[in-house]
Amino acid sequence: MITTLRSRHCVTGSVIVNGDTLSDGAMQYMASVQNPMGHACGGFLVSDQFFLTAAHCFEDQPVRVVLGKHNLKESNKGQTIDIEKFFKHDSYKDVGFGNDLMLLKLNKNPEENGVKKIDLPTQNMKVKANDLCQVAGWGATQTHGVNANVLMATEVPIIDMKTCKEVWHHLPHNVICAGGYNTTKGFCQGDSGGPLVCKNTAVGVVSFNRHNNCTYKKEAPNVFVDISKYMDWILKTISFSGADGSRIVGGREAVPHSRPYIASLQSRGRHICGGLLVKEDFVLTAAHCLTPVPYTVVLGAHSLAANESSKQTFTTVRSISHPNYIGHANDIMLLRLNTTAKLTAAVQLIPLQRGRLRAGGKCITAGWGDIGDNNTYPNRLREVNVTILSQRSCSGRWGAVPITRSMVCGTGMDNFQGFCSGDSGGPLVCDGAAAGVVSFSGRRCGNPRTPDVYTRISSFRDWILSVVNN
Repeated sequence: MITTLRSRHCVTGSVIVNGDTLSDGAMQYMASVQNPMGHACGGFLVSDQFFLTAAHCFEDQPVRVVLGKHNLKESNKGQTIDIEKFFKHDSYKDVGFGNDLMLLKLNKNPEENGVKKIDLPTQNMKVKANDLCQVAGWGATQTHGVNANVLMATEVPIIDMKTCKEVWHHLPHNVICAGGYNTTKGFCQGDSGGPLVCKNTAVGVVSFNRHNNCTYKKEAPNVFVDISKYMDWILKTISFSGADGSRIVGGREAVPHSRPYIASLQSRGRHICGGLLVKEDFVLTAAHCLTPVPYTVVLGAHSLAANESSKQTFTTVRSISHPNYIGHANDIMLLRLNTTAKLTAAVQLIPLQRGRLRAGGKCITAGWGDIGDNNTYPNRLREVNVTILSQRSCSGRWGAVPITRSMVCGTGMDNFQGFCSGDSGGPLVCDGAAAGVVSFSGRRCGNPRTPDVYTRISSFRDWILSVVNN
């Protein structure tokens, strides 16, 4: 079924058919989502550091966004910012099954010059049949044509769902149909991830069309994800994206090489997530640290900047997320290295904790990153003391966010101590054993009102051992 659906769809590229070139200053929320080869998908700015695009764009292995630039060939304009994290919708499997949404978190906020956010719809906002809306992107103007370099847009009419379902037969839930049917206008080969804009509001995300055919007359309608149906997910993901990056706040510098199990997961020389060495060729980390390109894993480091003889460097050859990972639940992943680590004084395995932790217990978490919740990033490993909270106390503080038995919560000894926006994948160490993996926190670093949350390793011990031993 998946193969059949995918064979109908053309979901890559960035192509507007029978559109007009936009002037500089128009649609300042638009971004070119790029991989090392160049433009791959469209996207649009919805929050200070977040872009919305299509989940299937993850397959193009994007690494950066270019914004504030209408002509992609103009080297003296716009901003290029690296992608720090990918948040695919929890239920996404394939475009034909829907939920084709992904948030991209950038590694820094864009400068405001020439860049603006676009409004998102309310949860009950509905578009009406025959309303005229806009779709935009960079690319070809006809089937299998050569991509253009200048941003283009075209008006497309909203198509009523009854007609759309009659033409498509098997249509996923929570979509909008517009263009590509009884009109010569629409997108082609995707403009994947770009917005459908109605009355200055982004109501849809480009998802798929049919047969790679952009000569629109009697083809099936273009299909967009209906953003209004996913506002809860978008807002929660942005609000609780807390376990991204790598930050220890209110702590201290660790004694060099006193945490010989800790790993730095890097992309293009930049630290992204933490991890811990559980077997000579396996590193344990958080599932939300998954990226579309292999990590460089550095072991035996204290300073990420210094040329330390103790360092060993590897490449990941396989990423194995827990099969039931969804949202914050089961947020755990194993990375297999391209070769085995040599155990030395600075590189050691850490045992896995077995039993449950008692409330009030004293532990430690460690990582490289922001030390003041103000984008101050040290190169040397830092650590902070952690006090374990009961599940009941943690659940009471987090309120609507579910805290399950496979999670463990902790706070710093003082207010505003702990990890900040994560040190994602880093360890919680109790009595010399790995008890947790950094998962998520609140908007403010170390705030005891929203305690730091770790994935409880003892709940996944059997899974971990079955993977690393097979």
